[in-house]
Amino acid sequence: MEIYNEKVRDLLNPSDKTLKVREHAATGPYVDGLVKTAVQSSKEIHDIIEEGGKSRTIAATNMNSESSRSHAVFTVLLTQETEHGTMKGEKVSRLSLVDLAGSERASKTGAAGSRLKEGSNINKSLTTLGLVISALASGKSKFVPYRDSVLTWLLKDSLGGNSKTAMIATISPAADNYEETLSTLRYADRAKKIVNKAVVNEDPNTKLINELKKQVEELKLQLQAAGVSGLPAPSGGLGPGTSGPSSVGVVNDAQMRLEESTKILEEAQKPWEERLKETEEINKKRQNTLMSMGVSLSDRGIKIEGKSAYLVNLNPDPALSEMLVYNLPESGEAIVGSGDNAYIKLLSYGIQQEHSKIKVN
Repeated sequence: MEIYNEKVRDLLNPSDKTLKVREHAATGPYVDGLVKTAVQSSKEIHDIIEEGGKSRTIAATNMNSESSRSHAVFTVLLTQETEHGTMKGEKVSRLSLVDLAGSERASKTGAAGSRLKEGSNINKSLTTLGLVISALASGKSKFVPYRDSVLTWLLKDSLGGNSKTAMIATISPAADNYEETLSTLRYADRAKKIVNKAVVNEDPNTKLINELKKQVEELKLQLQAAGVSGLPAPSGGLGPGTSGPSSVGVVNDAQMRLEESTKILEEAQKPWEERLKETEEINKKRQNTLMSMGVSLSDRGIKIEGKSAYLVNLNPDPALSEMLVYNLPESGEAIVGSGDNAYIKLLSYGIQQEHSKIKVN
């Protein structure tokens, strides 16, 4: 996922939809609706990182032609099954890889308009992360401002929980960037002072499932006592036996928590075979979406099957050449533009609804 202007987007399901960050007592902070895929090898993990990176928000500034305009978070959940005689157990670990967008000075980047707003949000989240790191490193502060930024809220368990944290800082040897380099090194040095005592997570899934089952049963009993049966949506009204604003608030809150806990419980109990099947469907959908956007699915230039005609981009930088590809119809006319009827849709400044037409014979 990426955090762009303090909003969360799913990079494995490219769309304009903004996802909500929630927090559950049993699981901690999580992103509702984020795509989860099952993998069976390190190559599959690498391929997912590559495909997710193609959907990330970047833009050109005076300092970087491919400046990241968002923070990216890639989470890997590792499960190791163990056997001790007839007893079976599990060890579970969560690895969060975070690519932070660099802090910016508008005077150097030449940012204006949308770029300036993006840079402001990047600096805000990095400042909050610095405050969180300082609070954890000192060990004296009782309040840690995790919720002041989406980034720190999501990384709550990775920074101050049962975890080990490492930070890799990217700096410039140029004398012109001396102040930025010094600031970055000081920032990373603070992260070294965080001391967490990590312990092995033995059979956490069983514990989590039992906790969720207990919560679901308790919430169902609360709803039955209030005269509500089944699992209606939080906005679906109230059942018989409820009246008054206080009753409405209590029942709606119980319904929302029941729906949330049931959803997490179903996800935790999902069989591995079903996860693999869902992953195949998600991968097909993502590849079709990227192809419709004109994004090449090959890390070595274009990848086209058959003898169909297509358009491909060229760039003075070899690394950026052949990264965009647009298929053309076998015959007929293809409209290029920003309109709904465009065969190749381009959304940018100066692009007309019917910018051009290509005839294929």
